[in-house]
Amino acid sequence: INVPGATGGWHTLSHHGEKPDLLKKLECIERDILTNLNQFLSDLDQIPEGNGSLLDNTTVVIGSNFSDASKHTCNNLPTIIAGGSYRHRAHSVVEKPTPLCNLFLDLLHHHDIDAGNFGSSKQPLGVLTA
Repeated sequence: INVPGATGGWHTLSHHGEKPDLLKKLECIERDILTNLNQFLSDLDQIPEGNGSLLDNTTVVIGSNFSDASKHTCNNLPTIIAGGSYRHRAHSVVEKPTPLCNLFLDLLHHHDIDAGNFGSSKQPLGVLTA
């Protein structure tokens, strides 16, 4: 990975074992990812499409399959949803345990895709207010 302040691969650094020097390098990589995401979203927002921008007509989802890759925990997964006509600038905390599949079912329903389930999900998450 070619990120200032970080040497080594992301995967190697993600197994940081709470070591401050590795956490600092991992933070550099994750900040770079979010900086690039911000630029990508800004670029989409500058492209006219229909009655708005390409971002208005796109759903962008970014997240991780681990909340703490060093421990391989998959609880409390941070997930960002951008674009579309979602309620933005909101932080939602859902009851545990809730399958992430419920969020994906919500996304399908938001786009008028009549799916009864997604993976192991049987009900939408219910946090995406259009």
